[in-house]
Amino acid sequence: MNTRYPFPMNSLCGSSPAASPAGEERGAVSLRNRSPRTPTSSLLVRTAMRISRARWFTFLRRVFHYQNGSRSNLGSNPFNSSTWMMLEFVALVIQISITMFTLALSKTEKPVWPVRIWIIGYNIGCVLSLLLLYGRYRQINTIQGDVFGLPDLEQQRGNEESRCSILMHKCRTSLELFFAIWFVMGNVWVFDSRFGSYHHAPKLHVLCISLLAWNALSYSFPFLLFLLLCCCVPLISTVLGYNMNMGSAERGASDDQISSLPSWRYKAVDTSSEFRNNGDCNSAISSEDLECCICLAKYKDKEEVRKLPCSHMFHLKCVDQWLRIISCCPLCKQDLER
Repeated sequence: MNTRYPFPMNSLCGSSPAASPAGEERGAVSLRNRSPRTPTSSLLVRTAMRISRARWFTFLRRVFHYQNGSRSNLGSNPFNSSTWMMLEFVALVIQISITMFTLALSKTEKPVWPVRIWIIGYNIGCVLSLLLLYGRYRQINTIQGDVFGLPDLEQQRGNEESRCSILMHKCRTSLELFFAIWFVMGNVWVFDSRFGSYHHAPKLHVLCISLLAWNALSYSFPFLLFLLLCCCVPLISTVLGYNMNMGSAERGASDDQISSLPSWRYKAVDTSSEFRNNGDCNSAISSEDLECCICLAKYKDKEEVRKLPCSHMFHLKCVDQWLRIISCCPLCKQDLER
């Protein structure tokens, strides 16, 4: 038999006393070399695990999948979450306050280029963005409040929501175009070194550079997100031997969380349903929700289905097993609120 041993035979039999001390020395050297690296690597792995479970990392993954996924149009917009909208509100209020305060302090400054007009226009754009943010908040709350609406009012409410969505989309596109043009004009006026704008208006010049830097960071956010999730995260996962995209097995939802989600029995005729957790109530089912994306089977009459907070629907048994493993939607990766 050609048996292959992973270590020398003389170390097993002890027939070579001269070779054993050398082997022990090599083993001691290897242990001394490994011992200081083990705590560092374990610390790095624990840090990577904490980062992969963090809410901000999960949110960045949701944004990336929503914008670049093959079925991104089915996912809920992560920028419509209450946390992100609150951050937008705080950022806009801070920008408006800083610009107003700086304009009040720099009344005596005389810049070469009309940067004061540029700052006032930027401030007006921030105010319009604040109004648009309030409109988005009202629209989201209206949609969530009308989930259990009456069937005879669904068509009218759907028409009103579509009109409001189209109007808000046009306003948002126009505002983004305005900020893009304003960004280019600001770069031309501020970084024109021929006239020395900083010496004539230092406070306005610093304010303009700060606002332009903030906008440059906002415009480069998709590229930075791509570098983080497609370059840095795979490289760190390879070096540490821990897949940060997998998260942890402890991310499964509890039975209380799963049972609190709405569920009903599917009706194939009138596309209405009965919620067993919230009493008898009807809910319209769109044509996109005719099959479960987990088992790839179409819904049958009187089968139990469950809807997640992102408005995606699945078979009750399928999605319950999924949520016990990982507490996020199989389509849009939106996590359940804990």
